[in-house]
Amino acid sequence: MKRALRILVPIDFSSYSWQTLHFALSLQDMLEPVLVLLHVLPVADYSELGLSIGMDQSPPERDVLQHLQREAVSHLPAVNAPKVLYRVGHGVPFTEICRFAEEEKVDLIVIGTHGRTGLSHLLIGSTAERVVRHASCPVLSIKPKLL
Repeated sequence: MKRALRILVPIDFSSYSWQTLHFALSLQDMLEPVLVLLHVLPVADYSELGLSIGMDQSPPERDVLQHLQREAVSHLPAVNAPKVLYRVGHGVPFTEICRFAEEEKVDLIVIGTHGRTGLSHLLIGSTAERVVRHASCPVLSIKPKLL
């Protein structure tokens, strides 16, 4: 008998995060997952470096939520699709992912090891690594195929 499992899948709209979603969907063969797709609108806090970035430069959460729902449809199976919940957070990505995991009482976080690149990765560090260290539930990190 399958057991319902709440799985949080952070989505940053990169091809890597969609590959991670596909991996989470493959768990459907063993479990009855409820997928919680979360996109975090990052708030840049570079105060330690003496830099400041405006907090009001991101799009409204409602628009991002609608975009997440539209984009996810093409990655979800048309038949026998799992229950999917859509969420948008606002803040430091790893902090919001961990907070949402706790708030939504998820059983597992499935997160890609790729996503943000370049200068932002160097300044902020690996979101996946920080989620692994700080999450209150198990974390499965997926190294998506490099395209």
